[in-house]
This record gives sequence, C-alpha cells and structure tokens, in this order.
Amino acid sequence: MRLITLLIFLLAPSLCHAQTLSKGVLVNGIERLLYISTKTGVSIYDINDGHKFLRKFDVPDTAEYKGISASVSLGKLYLTSNLKDELLCIDLASETIDWRHHYDGGYADSQAITPDGKTLYVPMRDSDSWWVIDAVNGDVKTKIKTEHGQNYTDHPIGGVGPHNTWMNPSGSRVYMSSLTVPWIFVADTKTNQVIGKVGPFGKGIRPFVVSDDEKYVYANVDWLLGFEVAQGKTGKGYGGKVLHRVEWKTPAERVAQLPNLPPRKPHSTMSHGLNLRPDQKEIWFVDGVYGYVYAFDVSQLPPKHVADMPIFKNPKETPKPGWVSFSLDGKYAYPDGGVVYDAFTHKVITYIPTSEKMIEIQFRNGKPIQAGHR
Repeated sequence: MRLITLLIFLLAPSLCHAQTLSKGVLVNGIERLLYISTKTGVSIYDINDGHKFLRKFDVPDTAEYKGISASVSLGKLYLTSNLKDELLCIDLASETIDWRHHYDGGYADSQAITPDGKTLYVPMRDSDSWWVIDAVNGDVKTKIKTEHGQNYTDHPIGGVGPHNTWMNPSGSRVYMSSLTVPWIFVADTKTNQVIGKVGPFGKGIRPFVVSDDEKYVYANVDWLLGFEVAQGKTGKGYGGKVLHRVEWKTPAERVAQLPNLPPRKPHSTMSHGLNLRPDQKEIWFVDGVYGYVYAFDVSQLPPKHVADMPIFKNPKETPKPGWVSFSLDGKYAYPDGGVVYDAFTHKVITYIPTSEKMIEIQFRNGKPIQAGHR
C-alpha cells in the first residue's frame, strides 16, 4: 500500500501535466487545433468544437512575435521573437522550448518552412539575405542574398529589410520580399539561388501570397488600400510584371463613425494582411485603419468585389487588423482582430482573440499530420 502511495506521489506531476494537455474533439479521428500567438506565448483553440479555447502555454523570455510555422515530421512549432531577436523551436508534445538561437543577421522576421518540415527560410531584417536553417537544430545551411530596402522620405516606416516569405506547395521554390523594395524574389530551394523576381510593384511589398500553380502573385503594397496582381510563373521562367491594381475605399458609413483617427497608420500603411482562399477563388485583405476585411473574386481577372466585412461588433471599436489566414480546408477565415468568418458565406462564426501569427495543426493519435501556414 505504501509503495502504491509512493508511486502515485512520484507520478503526480506528470499526471497533472497530462491533464492540462487537454485534447480536442475528434472528427474522423482527427484533431484540428488553431495555434494563436499571444503577447508572451501561444493559445490553442479547437476548430472541431466551435473554436473553443483549450489551453495556453507560455514561451519564457519572448514577445513581439514576427513569424510562426510548424514541422509535422519533427513535431515542432517555430516562432521568431523580436524581444531578444531569436528563432525558437518548441516541442508540440511537451509545449516546451527545444532550442533558441540568436543570429548575427539581426532579428529574424516572418519565415516559411519546406513541406517536409526540415528546412526554414528565415528573413533577417537587418541584413540583405534569407538564412536557410536546419529545422532540427537551428544550424545555418546557407544564405540567399536579395536586397536591403531604403526608407521612404515621404512616410518613413520602421526598420527596412527582408520581411515576408512564401513557400510553394511542393517546397521547390521560395518567394521573398524586403520592406520598401518593389520586387518579390524567387529562389530555387535545391540550389538556394535566386532564379527570378516579380514586379516591379507600385511600391514596397507588404504581405503577399502566391497561387498554388504559381501563375499569380497577389500583394499588399505600401500606402494602398487594396492589392496588386502580378505574373509569377511565365513561359520564360519565374518573375513577371504587374497585371492589375485594385484600389478600394472604406465604406462611407464607417469613415463617418471614426472621424478623428490618428495620422499614423498601423504598420505604416492601410492594408497589411491578405491571403488567398485555399480553393484559389477569393482574395481577402484587411483594412487596418478602419477594421474591415474585404473579399474579391479572383477566379477570373480582373478581380471582382464580393464582400465588405466589419471585424468589430460595436462601431466604437477600432480593431487594427494586420493579417488574415485560412483554415486548411478553406472553410474558415481568420482576420487578425478577433473574429472568425465562414469563408464562403462571409458571415461571422464566432469571436476569439486572433492575432497576426496563427496556424492550424492537425493531429491523429496525438501526432501532427498536417500544418497550415500564416
């Protein structure tokens, strides 16, 4: 009896920990969890259970996250944290830090990971390069030189340099943009050499997305409420010209509701957030000044307006959305700002505290089997 009591006492911490790692609702044997960065950690919501909050975990000595990605093969989550300019690897099973690295290229920004989960492409904001990093241990494999931007004189922004990254579905090409630079660079991931560039766009690139077939690149550009569409893959290779520019206006009634906004725009621009619905038929982009998200049909070009969607519940609210993501199946849209939309009806599903850095990860028998991207 004493032996049993002693065993229970010794096992108590692990049992308690197991209880805190509550599991999501299974649908066809699969858990669908949404990982959302908070100020100092990550919160997890159950997509299968109406986006119910499950739990959160802290990531010590981190904050101001710039990027998030996951490796299914390794069972790891990766965050870039501006607090100490680090790339962090977090074990999904224990929700603890495996390793954390600071690199001499300045702070690590918004990365992408190859579909096999083995290699990270990390923009180093203070440099002119993307660093190709081993996802197992954080070692640097090589660097891809692109371009470091130069700040604007008319409306200066924060630090300029390598910023956003997009990986094609097969992991054979990576697309890279630097702040204030009007080009998107394309590199081959086998050689890690630049093989083309898309543009020039109307101004420096903010969030951008590439169609699955790589024919089109959609990009927010500085000082535009809207987006531009350019050729990605052409008959001559990778990198084409801008085809369409979509300029939009905030609904007049919303402008009237907020007559005294501060002159400085969130992210120093009007639209900092756009994504392509996984069926490739709609582009969604945010209005970071007035708290809206807009949908445009891109199944045929030029793009056609579909919907204007307020992120706020109360007109007095002033959310400042800076990103928009989709669930893996494309059913749900997650604009930064606290709302979940049905991506097909454009109706609000629920309200949860979303952020700019969030991804869906699916599990079977407790092991990750599929992960999304920002």
